[in-house]
Amino acid sequence: EYLLINHPLDCPVCDQAGECGLQDYSFDYAQANHRFVEERIVNPRKDVSGKIQLNQDRCILCTRCVRFTREVTQTGELQVMRRGNHAEIDIFPGHPVDNPLAGNVVDLCPVGALLDKDFLHKQRVWFLSKHDSLCTRCSTGCNVSAEENRGALWRFKPRFNPHVNDYWICDEGRASYKTANDLALLAAMYVRQDGDLRLVPIDQALNAAGRGLARAAESGGTIAGVMSPFLTVEEAYLMASYLKGLSPASVLALGPVPTRGEDLTIQPDQHKGRTGDTSFIVARPFTIHAEKCPNRRGVAAVLEHFQGEVIGFDDLLRRARAGEFQALYIVSDAIDPWIGEAEARALRDTVEFLVMQDTQVTPLAELADVVLAGATFAEKAGCYVNADGRLQYAEAALPPRDGSLPDLDLLAILLGRGRGPVHSRDILAELAQMVPAFAVAEGGKIPAFGIVLEQPEPVGPGVPFADPWTQPRGLKGDRPGETSPKGSRNA
Repeated sequence: EYLLINHPLDCPVCDQAGECGLQDYSFDYAQANHRFVEERIVNPRKDVSGKIQLNQDRCILCTRCVRFTREVTQTGELQVMRRGNHAEIDIFPGHPVDNPLAGNVVDLCPVGALLDKDFLHKQRVWFLSKHDSLCTRCSTGCNVSAEENRGALWRFKPRFNPHVNDYWICDEGRASYKTANDLALLAAMYVRQDGDLRLVPIDQALNAAGRGLARAAESGGTIAGVMSPFLTVEEAYLMASYLKGLSPASVLALGPVPTRGEDLTIQPDQHKGRTGDTSFIVARPFTIHAEKCPNRRGVAAVLEHFQGEVIGFDDLLRRARAGEFQALYIVSDAIDPWIGEAEARALRDTVEFLVMQDTQVTPLAELADVVLAGATFAEKAGCYVNADGRLQYAEAALPPRDGSLPDLDLLAILLGRGRGPVHSRDILAELAQMVPAFAVAEGGKIPAFGIVLEQPEPVGPGVPFADPWTQPRGLKGDRPGETSPKGSRNA
């Protein structure tokens, strides 16, 4: 009742309705009659940044947001202003909440005082279906809840993983769900006929791709395959199996690895403690990696198994210009443009036959002999290996677009495994048997928080990180030994 003294009855119009802590407490404990008869404090809503709206009259002064900006980001934008009954959360003039993790204050707010302007009044949370996914915007591999309704993604929210991102995600990753809703995504299969790309059924496009690549192998030519670092490990495995099956001399290369700037590590205020004779830190650093792809390490591990080395895209371009390849099969799925028109034409002129598998129309796709429409990160299930070598599983959140197929299904058909939904867990189990680097995923099972393929580097010199899941705990919850939540489409 005390918390409700100045809290307005905004539930019918508040975005927090349905996931509001105060709403739950009111239902469980509050009485129907309100005894407060004095005039309520009413404050106008205001923007505290370009992305966040503050409704001060809904605030219960829990100060979670203040602590976050003080202790985690250490930027201190949000403060408790004034005292007593006039206390309120606010910012100093000219100092908006614009740090790289700013959106997390919206997740921390229990009552809808801080709202994400991107999600404002767009969906009711009880209509959203939640899927355990991963952010693919960089190589950190943050765990996220991908929330969809009626075939569209509406938001990403952070999902707890003590080994990777704790409870947080960066603002860039939070906004990356929008790429899955892009209306310009490739949604058809094409085959070049009489010099022009013509729309054809899926089976006809796959037959044309298979015949062209097989013809190159049978004539003694060398086939090159380019695997994007946006592929899952299961997709990389099937693609490598397919091309090496056509010809053991096939050359496999890692696609362009997008990078931007430098790694940004946010070191929270460290609260230290002791366990026996070991000092430890209970605040995990949060790193936004400059490597803007989710699975370079996973694809590289597959390449090392199949040909003993990882060939980079620049090296492949050099060999292509030397006339080494007769056919080229590229699977991209990249989020951002990765090749220009001049470079695409120069690469196209080096081979007789080109298959392009992508999610968007690129300059290289316009020059290809066969164009296959693959799936976005939200339309497929599979595993990625993050910068720390941790293998993690992501569910599919959306069905494939009309006219497209998940990459696993496309590759399985090319391999002659038949048409039908391919389960990533089955491919992962096969991968674990065939590729020693992935043996820890025996049976296609991965713990809820993922599993490390290689031992990551220590957090700091001589300072062991205290993994909270290895410390004694009295609460029930997921443990590293538990398997991932139930699968979804293509899971």
